[in-house]
Amino acid sequence: MFSALLTALALACAPAGAQDAQLSAMDTAGNLFSVMTLYTGANNYVQVRKISPTGGILWSQSRNSFVEERAGAAATDQPGGILVAAVQRINHLRTLVLFHYTAGGQYDWERVYSDMIENVPTTAAVDRDGNYLVAGNGLKGTRYVARLWKYGPNGNPLWMREYDNGVGNTYARQLQLDVTNNASLGIESFQSQTATSGQYSLLTATYDPYGNLVSLR
Repeated sequence: MFSALLTALALACAPAGAQDAQLSAMDTAGNLFSVMTLYTGANNYVQVRKISPTGGILWSQSRNSFVEERAGAAATDQPGGILVAAVQRINHLRTLVLFHYTAGGQYDWERVYSDMIENVPTTAAVDRDGNYLVAGNGLKGTRYVARLWKYGPNGNPLWMREYDNGVGNTYARQLQLDVTNNASLGIESFQSQTATSGQYSLLTATYDPYGNLVSLR
């Protein structure tokens, strides 16, 4: 069974022209989701495939290949659906776009977050209540700030929080949820006044389910 799954995954990942890095996620039933950024020769676009534990492809869905879009993060939910966080180029601006497929492969909903700056997702997770959390980086002026977005089970936006050290770049690197739905965001924070020193510190910002900062350490 395991070898069949590996074979199917290898076939699913076979390049179609040029291909970008692949994301993967697994649901509670052992089905594997393969999320790929493919290239048409003119645009990048996102393809999502669901693969059974025995290696069979259950469904495959492709986004609009005429719109420039790259997958950045993915997470599965309890009903067996999948959230994909991507970067879409809209009017020359890299914009955060979230979209969701049901367990059966139905295109469920899409949400666009735009505050007129570049937002790039890096990781995603689903809490025990079915809420979706996405972490990433926003470009404010010349510096990146670490950001965390939370959306409800139906994709309704709940809140956004960011960490900015006021000096240099901060990057969202990891996202973990605990049993109380607190979200811990792993942040890489530039600490030096000189751009060449490479002095970064690792921080963890923990937020409660309502977006309140519980701790920063």
